[in-house]
Amino acid sequence: MIKNYFKVAFRHLYKQPGYAAINIIGLAIGITSSLVILLYLFHELSYDKHHLKADRIYRISSDFKEPDNKFRWAVTQNPLGPKLKKEFAEVEQYVRFVGRGETRFEYENINYFEDKVFLVDSTVFDIFTYNFIIGDPNTALDAPNSIVLNETIAKKIFKGEDPMGKLIKTDGDKPLQVTGVIQDMPDNSHIISDILISLSTLPNFNQGNNWGSFGIYTYVLLNDGTTSLEFSKKLEQVIAEHVAPIFDKFDITIKYEVLSIKEIHLYSDFEGEPEALGNIDYIYIFLAVGIFILLIACINYMNLATARSTKRSLEVGIRKVMGAYRSRLIGQFLTESILLTLVSLIISLLILLLLTPVLNGLLNTNLQLIKLTEGPILLALILIITFTGLVGGSYPAFFLSSFQPADVLKGKLSSRAGNKNLRKVLVTIQFAISIFMLVGTGIIYDQMQFVRSKDLGFDKEQLVSFNLGNQKAMNKWPVLKNKLLANPNIASASTSSSIPGKGFGKNVIGIESEEGSMEQKGVDHYNVDYDYFSTLKIDFDKGRNFSMEFGSDSSAAVIVNEAMVKRMGWSEPIGKKFKLSPNDSLAFWKVIGVTKDFHQQSLYNPIEPLMFMPSLNNKSVLVKIENDLEGSMKSIEKSWQEVFPTIPFEYSFVDEAFLEQYETDQLRGNLFLGFSFITIIITCLGLMGLASYTTEQRTKEISIRKVLGAKTTGLVSLLVKDFIYLIGIGAVPAFVAAWFLMNEWLSSFEYHIEIGYFIFVLVLISILIITVGTTGYFALKAANSNPAEKLKYE
Repeated sequence: MIKNYFKVAFRHLYKQPGYAAINIIGLAIGITSSLVILLYLFHELSYDKHHLKADRIYRISSDFKEPDNKFRWAVTQNPLGPKLKKEFAEVEQYVRFVGRGETRFEYENINYFEDKVFLVDSTVFDIFTYNFIIGDPNTALDAPNSIVLNETIAKKIFKGEDPMGKLIKTDGDKPLQVTGVIQDMPDNSHIISDILISLSTLPNFNQGNNWGSFGIYTYVLLNDGTTSLEFSKKLEQVIAEHVAPIFDKFDITIKYEVLSIKEIHLYSDFEGEPEALGNIDYIYIFLAVGIFILLIACINYMNLATARSTKRSLEVGIRKVMGAYRSRLIGQFLTESILLTLVSLIISLLILLLLTPVLNGLLNTNLQLIKLTEGPILLALILIITFTGLVGGSYPAFFLSSFQPADVLKGKLSSRAGNKNLRKVLVTIQFAISIFMLVGTGIIYDQMQFVRSKDLGFDKEQLVSFNLGNQKAMNKWPVLKNKLLANPNIASASTSSSIPGKGFGKNVIGIESEEGSMEQKGVDHYNVDYDYFSTLKIDFDKGRNFSMEFGSDSSAAVIVNEAMVKRMGWSEPIGKKFKLSPNDSLAFWKVIGVTKDFHQQSLYNPIEPLMFMPSLNNKSVLVKIENDLEGSMKSIEKSWQEVFPTIPFEYSFVDEAFLEQYETDQLRGNLFLGFSFITIIITCLGLMGLASYTTEQRTKEISIRKVLGAKTTGLVSLLVKDFIYLIGIGAVPAFVAAWFLMNEWLSSFEYHIEIGYFIFVLVLISILIITVGTTGYFALKAANSNPAEKLKYE
């Protein structure tokens, strides 16, 4: 019986290639899109699951609350890990990660810069799963000055030599000895460490007992059966014993939060994450998009099948007269649907095979087609095929099989016309989904353009950034600066401990209030040299810049931004005092200037109150180029090589680096844009098929109207207006849903666009043009046909 089903299904599709092609193309595009989304979602959900003990690994993070501020950090204090291991039976082991940032390594007089460098406890291999190629994980980081490299870096530095035991120079006093080589970490890791250095390399680090300083990623391996909730409650003891005594007097409340490493990528909202994070909300969004696309493809099949019902009614009638049961007719029609789906699946897999490398390049991921054979993904794939085959074919199967033989053979079926009302509902759903997707895409695009073009409060154009790396290089900065400024196309150059987009430090500092009392506040700050504000072209609201003409500036002056003035409620900020620490040898530092607010962080964040301190000993360099960008870059590199002949010159542009903060959103926006166009393509395919069959059904009506004097424009309008009416109905729920959901998305940005009416009008007009163009072609073709040809047999 099954064999006969497939035989009849093949014969039926073969005889109607146009109908089959429209359905197969639509389903293939829909299934391909769903498979891309499926691979992407499982990739996002797979973060850190490659660690064998992932179910028991947790990271401890910090939540701070001040009377007028709050913030959340992914880091904790140095003594926390050892304290937990020593006093809490629930903790089987701990490990601390200390980010070192961009680090220079030297081997055989060749310098290499790497930025995913961490100092870690030797227990790291007891908790996390690293696959060793060479070396012993039990002893690799036991000794000070030990280093473990990943495979890629080991090959780059040693070029095929055996790296074990080799010495690598770095910015420290002693060279580091290679004690192991590990496989590159998979990209689905929330913390990627290409180089691991033994934490015992830092002198006296393990003897530190500073509970007031934060900056350590602390992970614990909990015993089986211990829940994060139980463990979190016990951490309150540590807060009460060590943390509260320090911060209570400053009216700062701190608590620890425990988060499974499997949840960090999608659920963390802490600042200072080592890698870009995902967002669970996008998982739901793309899951919905995948369902929408599949639904539209299924609706196409249902619409075309029901529209063609009168053509297959005779087949159904004859089969029933010959004794066919309704259940077998349902089986026949479902087989056709499943066959179409399977053919579409094969085409989808071929398309995906070609697209995967392109998608990985665009999305910066490592999607693999082989993943479709893995258990959870394979199950989801089967569900997709089943959903598409059964949902797409179910209604046509039950509808077509319900025809009564007597009605069919007497020609009474035409009044049902393939259930026009159902088709209208399905087409309206298609239009609503398409409109929603296009509006969402337009708003995402506008927000990304806003992010790119918004005035950040400083001049980011042609602003080059690079790192001096170590104290030796910093000592040579005056020489390099003079060489740089000898080029007339370079306007200025400066150094600082941070640059826009790269964060800042925070300390509890005494600040003079409006009334004159000293208040303890958590203050964001970083060091800048005397040319920093002029290099970035940051304007002053009040006061002045740091100046060599005032000798006291280097040791007693600070500059703040407008946000700091607003936070403190100062009516006159100039002269307000700062007490940097209780043991500061100087009584006070005084405010000498107030800068206009500028964005030090992404537009997700508000402009924070900032304090700037003068320093001539900074790592980060900013160079402002006025003219001849290409020639100036060659000049900068030449000057660098003259001062640092053995160190490669590596740089970035501040505007590009700043936009990297939105890279993930940009990628998701591109995905959404692509799926929106796919939605439109599938909808157009359905409209083409439906318009073709609709005009075919009304050919005689059109011919009679034409004989009676109807004009071509009137006939085209007659056939197209129903679709336009359905667009209007579908637009209402689509616009409402888009308005609320996209406003929710925009609220994640501190600075964002306001949704205007223009985007809704533009999308509506676009859909109307697409629909009229798609359906109008067939309507015009029917209207221009010769009535005599259509009516000569009547």
